[in-house]
Amino acid sequence: MLQVLTSLRARMKLARTLLQTPRIVGVGLAASIVGGLGGAGCFVEGEGLPPPVEGLYYPTGLAVSPGGRVLYVANSDFDLQFNGGTVQALDLQRLRKRALTLQSGLAPGGQDASGGVRGACDAVGLKTNAASSLYPGPCGPLNLSALDGDEEVVRSSAVIGAFASNLLLVHRPPSGEAADPGAEPQARLFVPVRGDPSVTFFDVADDRFDDAGAQRCQGEACFRLDCGASAAGGRCGRDHRIGEDPGQELIRRKLPLEPFGIAAGSDGTSIVVSHQTENAVSVIVNRWEASERPQLAYVLTDLGLGPTELAAVPRPSVLGELEKKGWGIDYQPAFAVTYIASSQLGLLRYQDGASGAAPRLNESTPTPITALARGTDSRGVAFDASERQACEAACGAASAACEAGCAPACEADGAPEACEAMCKADCTGTAVECLERCVEIPIPVYVAHRGPNSLLIGELTTTLVKKGSVVDAEGQASAYDTIAFHDAAPLGAYPSRIEIGEVIDLEGVPRRRVFALAFDAGLAFSYDPAARRVDAVIKTGRGPQALAFDTGSACGDEKERCDREQGSAGRDTYSLMYIAHFTDSYLGVVDLDMRKASTFGTMILTVGTPVPPRESQ
Repeated sequence: MLQVLTSLRARMKLARTLLQTPRIVGVGLAASIVGGLGGAGCFVEGEGLPPPVEGLYYPTGLAVSPGGRVLYVANSDFDLQFNGGTVQALDLQRLRKRALTLQSGLAPGGQDASGGVRGACDAVGLKTNAASSLYPGPCGPLNLSALDGDEEVVRSSAVIGAFASNLLLVHRPPSGEAADPGAEPQARLFVPVRGDPSVTFFDVADDRFDDAGAQRCQGEACFRLDCGASAAGGRCGRDHRIGEDPGQELIRRKLPLEPFGIAAGSDGTSIVVSHQTENAVSVIVNRWEASERPQLAYVLTDLGLGPTELAAVPRPSVLGELEKKGWGIDYQPAFAVTYIASSQLGLLRYQDGASGAAPRLNESTPTPITALARGTDSRGVAFDASERQACEAACGAASAACEAGCAPACEADGAPEACEAMCKADCTGTAVECLERCVEIPIPVYVAHRGPNSLLIGELTTTLVKKGSVVDAEGQASAYDTIAFHDAAPLGAYPSRIEIGEVIDLEGVPRRRVFALAFDAGLAFSYDPAARRVDAVIKTGRGPQALAFDTGSACGDEKERCDREQGSAGRDTYSLMYIAHFTDSYLGVVDLDMRKASTFGTMILTVGTPVPPRESQ
C-alpha cells in the first residue's frame, strides 16, 4: 500500500508540474495526464471510420531516408475521429522538385518573375495563399488527395493505433558486402504508439548511397512499408506491435504506458523508449534477423520525474578498429534523457546480454542543470558529432590510401607478401593512432529548456583508457563519457523538439545549425554554433511538432538527389526543412538557402490541406 501511495504522489507531482506550462509535450496535456493517471486511454481498435491514408491528420513524427527518396510521416489521430493513425511514405523527389521550382520562381529575376508570386505558384500548379492566418507561405496548399499518376506524393501507407508520438528510422550498419535483398532487413521504422500502448515497427527500403553493401531500392520498392498488414494501406499486424503481447517479449511483460521519446544506438540493435508518466525507459532489442522480430527486453524504473526526449551518444570509431585487432573492449553505449520535472540531464548505459540473456540499462550519474533559474523542464536533446566524425572519416581515407600503396611499394621486395602484410599492419597502427586523436574532440550537446526558455549548450567528452600498444595483437580498451553545460542562448516561448540540420551559406557550402521548435509560439529558431547566436527566427504555422531535413545536390530537370560533389558542373546544393504542423494537420517546407534572400528562412510550400481542430471550427 505504501508503494502505491508513493507512486501516486510522484505522478500527482509530475501532473502539477505539467500543468504549470501550456503544453506538456506538444501532443496534448490532457491526454497525457489522463493516460498516465487513469490507464491506457479509451482507444478501441477497429471502431469508427478508417483514417485518411492520402491526407495528414495530427502529424507527430518525420524522417527522411538517407538517399533522399522518401519522407516518412507518422499521423496520430489525436482527436479519435478515426479508428487509428497512419504511417505514410511520401515521394520526396516529387516534393523536392516542386519546392525548388517554387524557390526559383520566387527569386528576384527568377524564371517566373514576370508573373510575381501568382506566376511562381502557377508554375507548380498552386493558387496564391488565401488563408495566411491559418498557414504561412506564398501559395495555397498542395492537395495530396488530388494527385495521381506521376504527380502522386503519398506512395504507400499503413494503419497503426492512435496517439503516435514520434518516429525513428534505423539502418543495419555498413557491411562492405553485397546484401541479399530477400534476407535480413536493412532498414526499419519504429513508431511509439500511446493508444495501444506499443512500439510498432516496419521493415522499409534501403536507399543509402554510402554503404557499398546496401542493396539500394529501385522504383516502387523504395516506398515499402511492411508491418504485417493483410493488404496495402491496411492495419499493421499484432506481430509488428512490440509490447502488446507479453508472450512475444523477452521479459514476458507489456510495454509501460505513454511511450514518447525514442532513440537508437549506432548499430540499430538497441532501441530506447521513454515513458513520461511512468518515470521509466524501456529497451527494445533489434537483432536484424528476418526470423526474429524486435522484442521488449528491459524496463528501467524509478528515474527522475517526466523522462521525455532521448538521444544516443555517438560511439568512438577507434573502439571498432581496436576490436578488429583482437582487443577486448569495455564500452557501454549511452543515451541521454531529458526530464520535465527534474533539473538534470540523465545518462543511461546500455549493456548487451551475454549468452542470450536480455540486455539492460543502467543509470549513470546525471548531469545537474544549475546554470539557469529553475533547471527543470527540459525537452529536446541533440548531439552534433560532425567534427569528430569528419576527423574519423579522414583517418579512414588516409588508412585506405596507405593500404592501397602497399602492394606497389613491395613489388621489388624479396618477400612481397610478407612486406605487404607488414605494410598494412603499419597502416592500421597509424589509423588507430589517428582515431585516438579524434576521440579528444568534444561533441557539442544541445537541450531545449523552459526554465527559463533557452537552448542549453554543453559538451560531451570521451575518455579512452588503453592497456597495450596499437601494434599489439591483443589489448584492453575502455571509454567513458561525461557531459557539462557551459552556455545558454535565449529562445522564444516554450521550446520543445530540437534537431541538427544544415543551411546553405552564401558560397553554396552547407553549414551546421541547431533548430529548435516552439510549439505554442509557432516559431522555429536557427542557432549558429560558430557565431554563438540565433541567426534566424522562422515563422511557422500553429503547433510545429517535428522536423526533418533534405540537404544535398540537385541535378537535371527532375532535381533528384545526387551524390554530393561540391562545385561539380550542373549541380547545385540545396537545403529544405520539413515541419510537421500538429494543430492544423499539414507539412510546411522551409527554404534554408542563404543565397535566396527573398525566401531564406520562410515557408515556401504547404503540403496537405490545413484543417483546424474540430473544436475550433
